[in-house]
Amino acid sequence: MEYVDTLEKHRAEPQKSLEAYAKERRVTLGKQLHRCKKIYLDTKYWILLRNSSMGMETELSVKNLLDSLEDGVWSGHLICPIGADIFSEILRQTDETTLLKSVSLIDRLSKGMVILFHEERFPLEVLYFVYKNLLGDSSYYPPDLFVWTKMAYILGFYTPGKTPFGKEEELAIQKAFLDQMWDVSLADMVNVIGVTNFLNNSPLDFNTDELNRNKKRFGDKCKSFEEIFLSELANLLDDMKPEFSEMLVFLSKRFPEFQVTGKAAKTAQSAQWFANLIYHAFRLKRFSTELPFLNIQASLHAAIWMDSKRKYKPTDIHDILHATAALPYFDVFLTERSLKHLLTRTDMALDKLYKCRVVAKPTEANTEIARLLAER
Repeated sequence: MEYVDTLEKHRAEPQKSLEAYAKERRVTLGKQLHRCKKIYLDTKYWILLRNSSMGMETELSVKNLLDSLEDGVWSGHLICPIGADIFSEILRQTDETTLLKSVSLIDRLSKGMVILFHEERFPLEVLYFVYKNLLGDSSYYPPDLFVWTKMAYILGFYTPGKTPFGKEEELAIQKAFLDQMWDVSLADMVNVIGVTNFLNNSPLDFNTDELNRNKKRFGDKCKSFEEIFLSELANLLDDMKPEFSEMLVFLSKRFPEFQVTGKAAKTAQSAQWFANLIYHAFRLKRFSTELPFLNIQASLHAAIWMDSKRKYKPTDIHDILHATAALPYFDVFLTERSLKHLLTRTDMALDKLYKCRVVAKPTEANTEIARLLAER
């Protein structure tokens, strides 16, 4: 890991906050990625490509796909960022050799580019929705420019705090630390943390027992896809009310329309009002591509509930989160056949809504990648 020394630079700029500096770096990164076609590889494809790189996968279409992706990334035309769910699934391995090969492949194809963890990404979608409606499209960075970060921050932003130094010196240290972390690769992270810790690590795991119990208990009471969609949406919005409360306090400092007091009761009422506003906008079909995290999640849950013979699997939750990242922010989504079927169903057509090509077969993936490369 190369040492980056920018401490003196930041000592000379005490007027720039950590938040402003981090935003500046993210915007620069977003503009850089805006020039690339973005490919989201789900776990299946990362494993296929890794096996091909090790000579363990003999299918020619997979080898051709790996060659095309590497050529496209090397030329600067393509990029394959990863997210927290890929990080969780790919790195949950028991074999050191395949783990290190996976790490090397991810570093080559992602070049350290990462899409924000969904808990950070969704508030950005909501803020953009609010700013756009109050001030217009150009009032805030659009999410597709601002949802990108670097590998060290794949599970969220962190910085050293409560140091023994003064405020200005601590701020300089925090910004220099960000610069150091900005160029850390996944291989660097593995080397620092240790292969053993990665082999035993499973940062994102999901228990679907409760989902299946609820599906069995209430599934026959739901009459239509729309009814289930709205029920799932209401559940999601209810879970997010604490985040809405924080956001509305922030917005109240700038917009009188969102004026709330610091009192918990008043803030809770405002959060419920905002959740209701979103719910009824979806109910009345006032949204198209707005708030994709909510729309895609609720749609996929509804589709699974509508299938009386289908049970939730732990991987379904990862697949849903893959889709919430891939569809709004990537050009091509390479995934499992079952997930492609859900996303491209004519009654949802989420691929068309978000203008993202969803592909399941390696042969089809080669066709899509060749099309993107031909656009250079």
